[in-house]
Amino acid sequence: MNTSINTGALPARRSSAQQWAVIWLVGAGHFISHFYVLCLPPLFLLMSADLVMADGQPVSKAGLGFVLTCFFIAVASVQMPVGMLVDRIGARRVLCSGLFILSGAITLAGLTSSYWGLVGLFFVAGMGNSVFHPCDYVILSSSIDEDRMGKAFSIHSVCAQTGFFAAPVVMALLANLYDWRTALVIAGAMGLVLALFILMSQRILYDSTERKKKEPGQLRRTWHALMKPKIVAHFVYFATSSAATTALSSFMIVALGAHYGMSNAVANSILSAYLAAAIVGVVIGGYLADKTKRHDLVLVITLLVSAACVAVVATGVASFWVIVVALVITGATKGVLTPSRDIMVRTDAPPALLGAVVAFVTVGFTIGNSSMPTIAGWFVDIGSPLAVFWSASILSLVAISCVVISRRGETDSEPAESHS
Repeated sequence: MNTSINTGALPARRSSAQQWAVIWLVGAGHFISHFYVLCLPPLFLLMSADLVMADGQPVSKAGLGFVLTCFFIAVASVQMPVGMLVDRIGARRVLCSGLFILSGAITLAGLTSSYWGLVGLFFVAGMGNSVFHPCDYVILSSSIDEDRMGKAFSIHSVCAQTGFFAAPVVMALLANLYDWRTALVIAGAMGLVLALFILMSQRILYDSTERKKKEPGQLRRTWHALMKPKIVAHFVYFATSSAATTALSSFMIVALGAHYGMSNAVANSILSAYLAAAIVGVVIGGYLADKTKRHDLVLVITLLVSAACVAVVATGVASFWVIVVALVITGATKGVLTPSRDIMVRTDAPPALLGAVVAFVTVGFTIGNSSMPTIAGWFVDIGSPLAVFWSASILSLVAISCVVISRRGETDSEPAESHS
């Protein structure tokens, strides 16, 4: 397995302080990326009462979910070209450009009164959001010493989970103080400020050591690498596990209100507790990832616990505190598995094609994300809100089978390649 991607990549002048600055700078971008993924669900109820279609009818819950679906479709559409672009020209410029596009589109979304304008702007935002995973992995792998790599990826994941946690709290607060449109404008401005800061910090962000002119045949080499069974297994795992997570994060509030009669404030608090637990879980998961080589076992156990806890809520008869405990445990398991998942991808990827491999598995992640908001909204529209939880539980079980199959496939395949 490829355990040392950037051997010799760090020049002697790179200090510890500079490396920590890179970790937190990249982490801030990852925070914003995940913050924007969840910036709309806390506003859904306000938006449904305010937005109307061209025929004068209010926008349905499925229609609101479709906005998020378009966001993720855009990510999936450009993810592979972005990953290959990173392998070709480097991650720094791509990261900065993507953040400007993403945050600019979110800002403009707050200025539109058209539903279809909102859909279009979130599609553009999704294109900007496609840059983070390939760019972040390449910059961290090229800028950070190996003995700090575990901490770097753990902090990277904590920043993502913090973005998820902060979005419902911050967006609900801003919407209550102003309105949902102003909340989006302020959120977009946050990203624009960060993009300017990253632009001014380019000199401390390193790309891969192989940022020379590529030899012919990059497309063919990339294709062969992506079609290896273990990489395909990562793709399918990312698709199913992300679909399970997005089913909960996008419509937990609405589903809890529809079936259990919870107020928006109470359901939002439960979602916040779920996301806070994920942050704690990432810290625990980072420790586990440093202590074990059985990252697949970490994924299987946490996904199994998650599936069981969500199934309890899906029964429709759980008491309030049982729901809270089950969803908090679910959130924690989602966090615990994240560092092990990221390390598995990094170690299985060929060093020169890290950007493309990360982009490829992120397409799977995005397919899962894009498929669920509309489906979950449709479940609520047809009067079956508990199906949101049942789908999340079943998808977690499918993700477990992907992990098991991938590791068995790796055992049965040819010996691991040596990486110079």
